[in-house]
Amino acid sequence: MCGIVGCLGFKNPREYVLNGLKTLDYRGYDSAGVAYYNDGIHIYKDVGAVEHLMELVPNDIKTDIMIGHTRWATHGVPNVANTHPHISNHKKICLVHNGVIENYEDIKKMLLEKHYEFYGDTDSEIVANLIEYYYLRENDILGSLKECMSILKGSYALAIICSDYTDHMYIMKNGSPLIIGKGEGFNLVASDASPMIKYTENYIELNDQEYGRISKDDVEIFDKYGQKVIKQYIKKDIESISHDLKGYPHYMLKEIEEVPQTVKRILDTYTKDGKYCFDEKLINRLKESDHIMFIACGTSYHSSLVGGRYFEHSNKSTSKYIASEWAFDPVFPGNKPFIILISQSGETADLIHCLKIIKENNLESLILTNTGGSTLDRNCTYSILLNAGIEVSVASTKAYVAQVTVLCLLAAAIVDDYQAIKDLYSVLPLIDEIQNSYKPKIMEIARAIKNKEHLFYLGRSFDYFLSMEASLKLKEVSYIHSEAIPGGELKHGPIALIEQDTPVIVFITDHHTALSMRGNIKEVEARGAKVYVISTERNAKESDNIVVKNYPFYLSSVVVSSIAFYLAYYVTIEKGYNVDKPRNLAKSVTVE
Repeated sequence: MCGIVGCLGFKNPREYVLNGLKTLDYRGYDSAGVAYYNDGIHIYKDVGAVEHLMELVPNDIKTDIMIGHTRWATHGVPNVANTHPHISNHKKICLVHNGVIENYEDIKKMLLEKHYEFYGDTDSEIVANLIEYYYLRENDILGSLKECMSILKGSYALAIICSDYTDHMYIMKNGSPLIIGKGEGFNLVASDASPMIKYTENYIELNDQEYGRISKDDVEIFDKYGQKVIKQYIKKDIESISHDLKGYPHYMLKEIEEVPQTVKRILDTYTKDGKYCFDEKLINRLKESDHIMFIACGTSYHSSLVGGRYFEHSNKSTSKYIASEWAFDPVFPGNKPFIILISQSGETADLIHCLKIIKENNLESLILTNTGGSTLDRNCTYSILLNAGIEVSVASTKAYVAQVTVLCLLAAAIVDDYQAIKDLYSVLPLIDEIQNSYKPKIMEIARAIKNKEHLFYLGRSFDYFLSMEASLKLKEVSYIHSEAIPGGELKHGPIALIEQDTPVIVFITDHHTALSMRGNIKEVEARGAKVYVISTERNAKESDNIVVKNYPFYLSSVVVSSIAFYLAYYVTIEKGYNVDKPRNLAKSVTVE
């Protein structure tokens, strides 16, 4: 969620870095800062918006090298001490960092024993001092970076200034995107291409476990063994940047990691100062209705199951229909039904068929879509845009979470429940933590199940709805036959399919159903199943594979869906399939 911008040899570094940080604000942030060298390293940083930082940074800076950062708090609260850039104890190393260092506590302990001091709570400050420690010991900055790469565990994209070598910028990359842009007599770095598009069309995309040295005219990249890597520039025009991978190997991974900023963008769009900003006529219409109908397909249908439960908790009668089924047997429960259609593309043929029937019956409708100007956006009575940004991968991820988030807010708005806003804001750091720290554990499960032909997901209530979407994702991209089963339904037939070593993935994030789910685990284990449990701290047992910090249980499809998405992604990569373009599927289903 954080953003990095840097330049070397650029004519107006202040303009590039500050404007570049502004272009990255879609990633979400709570503080920002810059650092540059001019007879010493100078740092300007504070909590708040980039516009505030612009007021702090002098207009007449004279320097050839500058780095900047927007931070979304993970380690430590948003304050000046935790804001990037961070500088080492002896003022030799200054850096900005995206990612999460998993073993930072062990490194900090070692550095404390070496008499290093720390002024904030971030893992990033520890990295700055670790680089300095090895640099001062060996007097070799590149050697220091290589040594640090062998020690650091976790994800990082780093742009680094060394006060002894101010004609170079240094970089390290693992797990978090970092791109180099080549200009005439200057080089640029950033988290993605958007800050650079006005200045260059030539880019180098770094791979994991690579580090290097950049001058204004040259780029040297090395692998983790210290061997020089020959990089080719990739030419991209401004138009293509909108569909750019932004340093990621696949769109699906990129879009999974855009989930937190998607949720925050929705909150920023449809709430203000803790209140809702939906169309007042729409809210009144929902309040007046005695029955809410949901019509959708695939992933959108799964989000309607979650959203329907939200509306039921807001004392609304609901029904949920698969569009291709309802279109041939339309029913309108209640005396004042209101219909909510959900479509990522806004062009889903089955839904367009349904809308025709709805209009013929003179009923009002709402479309939730990610595509403004689409057929459904233009023709429904009301429209709410998801604002999830472009989703290229066929398997929908961030759009699913966007749908669930909007439905949560909408259901809460009709009963003036403002706790939902607070709860959604509260889970943003947790989603970010899952994305940065839980991948190794998810990969372990992925490697264990990649060669299985059949697999089952289990859950109850909100965890069952999540299981359905998790199962669909795995089927879509890995081609493993997967089925989601409500925990209580096992003994009514599906348990007959459980045999020795059958993989069963269980979600236990709802304390209301935790004990019952533990009973279901015993049932499948007795039949030889290999069980993988994803739980929250409140419901966890020592043997669980992945344990997530507690959060409001009804937000499972907002928080834990990232684990399900990553699992499908990593299984598919392990199997060597095209994760962005699975066979037989299209992004927008425009035929019935």
